[in-house]
Amino acid sequence: MKKIIYLLLLTLVTANISIQAQITKKNNQSLQDSLSQKLKPISEKDLMLLSKIPELPLPAGFQARSIPYWVDNSTQPYMRPLFNQVGLECGQASGIGLNFTYEIDCKRNVPANVSQNQYPTHFAYDFLNGGGDAGISYYETWDILTHCGTPNVVDYGGMSYGGPSRWMTDYEKYYNGMHNRIAEVYSILANTPEGLTKMKNWIHNHLGQQEIGGVASFYAQYTSPSETLPPGTPCEGKYVITSLGGSPNHAMTIVGYNDSIRWDYNGDGHYTNNIDINGDGVVDMRDWEIGGVKIANTYGGINYWGDQGFSYLMYKTLADDLGSGGIWGHSVNVLDVKTIDNPQLTMKIKIKHTSRNKIKVLPGVSANLSATQPDHILNLPIFNFQGGNLYMQGGSTEADKTIEFGLDITPLLKYINSGETSKFFLQVVEDDPSNEGSGEILQFAVIDYTNGANTINCSTVPTPITPNGITTLSINAAITFDKPVITTDTLPQATVYQPYAYQMESSGGSEPNRWSIKHDYSQTTVLRLSL
Repeated sequence: MKKIIYLLLLTLVTANISIQAQITKKNNQSLQDSLSQKLKPISEKDLMLLSKIPELPLPAGFQARSIPYWVDNSTQPYMRPLFNQVGLECGQASGIGLNFTYEIDCKRNVPANVSQNQYPTHFAYDFLNGGGDAGISYYETWDILTHCGTPNVVDYGGMSYGGPSRWMTDYEKYYNGMHNRIAEVYSILANTPEGLTKMKNWIHNHLGQQEIGGVASFYAQYTSPSETLPPGTPCEGKYVITSLGGSPNHAMTIVGYNDSIRWDYNGDGHYTNNIDINGDGVVDMRDWEIGGVKIANTYGGINYWGDQGFSYLMYKTLADDLGSGGIWGHSVNVLDVKTIDNPQLTMKIKIKHTSRNKIKVLPGVSANLSATQPDHILNLPIFNFQGGNLYMQGGSTEADKTIEFGLDITPLLKYINSGETSKFFLQVVEDDPSNEGSGEILQFAVIDYTNGANTINCSTVPTPITPNGITTLSINAAITFDKPVITTDTLPQATVYQPYAYQMESSGGSEPNRWSIKHDYSQTTVLRLSL
């Protein structure tokens, strides 16, 4: 009798656990379905910007080498613990919280499991979201990290401290953030074996440029994985996404790849990459049933999504068109970050204003000390008629009307001569025809870091901001700096229709130097008559 009672009790307990597990799974699925409805497709403007990201070039002398069939960078110390995004900042969660954090920590060889080496989603996000929670592409916020940098999580106060409307105050925190920068943003078209190989080489070892490989971000329709890799196949039982929807509303991060995982798309009981399974008469990656990438997600509750926030995604989805199961544009995006960026010249600014989206801050310079306007200005992606009709810090207190920040104006040095006194301008443009806001410039200084830290203060502050006009302040300063100069005087002649390469030399500046083509050249068309 006791055995029967025990058996009945065990059966009831087991059944109860099974029922509870099904209820939990159903509730989690309902939660994720509800969350996915909040996501908005990426805008046409952002899609256009993403489409213009240049293709990742192969390094000079790159030769394809044998690489492992399987790489999982989620186990690297540069991969920060996954986190749940708090709103619609998926572009920043993938692009900054995971991708940028991983890449800069990898380049600096520091662990990503400490706050000092993690980077927040909301510093850049809050400049672009209109003061409220709104989906912003990672490309736009990468532009901020390129030109202005980003503070770490410690300086910012957390990943999303203060919510979607807060702007950070404190010059030193902005200055610290100037050291954390993106050098270049690239895309990889991964819909062909050649493109896939390039992406895998990036994931393996950054195309041979580092010992450890990188990660990549991409856009697709949010999907909660419900399938698992089949029994008897590599990584069996792990979650896998085999097809995606047609609305690119979510950013995720590729953290690895596995050439051996498999999924039987056509149900023939075999796993192939050499059969036309979609009936289009062509055998290409859209017919592959073997191989996939490992992705990380930050939306929908990482404890309930896939395998604690991770899932596999079949290679086929990289080749399929959007709307036919694929990712947006067949494209993934990678970052080349700077090991360290030391600003040589900055501006320290304190502004009080009641409506931050009415003003734009413009640094500038002129070599002419009699100038009343700058000859050259920096159009920066922050403090640019942004943030909604809110006080400067985004709050509602008197203190929130005032913000102190810093801007890296080192690029202005290329317009002046070292050691010669020049005129540095701060212009605050107010676009407020209805006179809704008002404010003043409380502090303005230029800080020279070329030899220590020398602060040159403006003597005409505080000064009111001109209503619906331009307020201009200036500081005269002589900055002694080591200006980079190209020392190559001539180039060898090129042969028509033949590849051409020549390494130019330079002096001055600080390593590493980055070369790019200056496009303001003239072009002349010559007509030749054949007799």
